[in-house]
Amino acid sequence: MVINGKLYRDQVDISLAEFWKMFNELHVEPTTNAPSMGEFYNAYNQLSEITDSIICVMVSKVLSATHESAFQARKLIKSEKPHLNIEIIDSKTCAGALGYIVLEAARAAWENKSFQEVVQVARDMVSKVIYISSVDTLKYMIRIGRAPRNSAGIGEFLNIKPIIGFIDDSGYTQVIARVRGRQKSLDKMVELVEKYVDVSKPLHVMTHYCDSREEGEALKQKVVSRYNCAEVHVTEYSPVMLGATGPVIGLSFYS
Repeated sequence: MVINGKLYRDQVDISLAEFWKMFNELHVEPTTNAPSMGEFYNAYNQLSEITDSIICVMVSKVLSATHESAFQARKLIKSEKPHLNIEIIDSKTCAGALGYIVLEAARAAWENKSFQEVVQVARDMVSKVIYISSVDTLKYMIRIGRAPRNSAGIGEFLNIKPIIGFIDDSGYTQVIARVRGRQKSLDKMVELVEKYVDVSKPLHVMTHYCDSREEGEALKQKVVSRYNCAEVHVTEYSPVMLGATGPVIGLSFYS
């Protein structure tokens, strides 16, 4: 991402705490860049020293050029190392929902499943995971073309919080609700869980926070007090995500 004209690698050159301090003092909004083809090529090349099978799970293809960079790098390295198996999977989502796809694929690999079996586990997870979040404003996403321009309006002045999410296989962010006030937006997110997954089954849940772990923990408690959860995590957003959304709190889940 680029902040005040300087390029930072997400969570390598800048931490969440460092980003948040800078964000509140910015006069020019940060911008984000997809990893280059060369960066993917280098990653593939390094991994090829220890394995012949690589699975890349990418952020939603329609939101980022990351998928294309990964694809072009695969074409290049396979011309040099044709034995290398590289599968690129469009998660059609982001944040913890993408994380759960990766986690389940890793668990399958740990169980010594075949390459194709692990790929299938990841692909099956794409249609299971849901990501929703409450943002303070849609202006950041509108600026980078990630939300419809007609999504903004007077609601921001009335403390109305849009709830957005990846709720189907389109890969696009959708505005799914609008609630007045932060607390009510958290309650609404918890309520929406049962709209998108079968809550008669144990849930796998991940909450995401930007500047207050306490808020992430509070959202977690709301979820576990209402639903039967098999797995729960509380995680922080990365700087590049906050650069695209501004202040946000989120929830990823599947059953």
